[in-house]
Amino acid sequence: MKRRILSALTVATVALAGSAVAPPKASASDAWGIVCNLTQNTWLRAAPHAQVLRTLTAGRGFRWHGQVWAEDDDVWLYGHGAEDPAIDGWVPGGNTTC
Repeated sequence: MKRRILSALTVATVALAGSAVAPPKASASDAWGIVCNLTQNTWLRAAPHAQVLRTLTAGRGFRWHGQVWAEDDDVWLYGHGAEDPAIDGWVPGGNTTC
């Protein structure tokens, strides 16, 4: 009986130790920019109103590189989302907290 309890405790300890591994830290791009948040899910585009590069998730960060495209009330910001710092593109300015 003692042997079974010891075996069960050993298995539980190994299982708990394996689940306690910390997830890898997120790495931010070293590109210059102002970090903003996305207020809603939005598409990162190759150019304003152009093809979609990827979907960015609401509540995640967006690093704005300082470039702006604006025409009347249509404002777009250039940068990248937290999901993939290697892909830069354009998002509607109204979808960010910048």
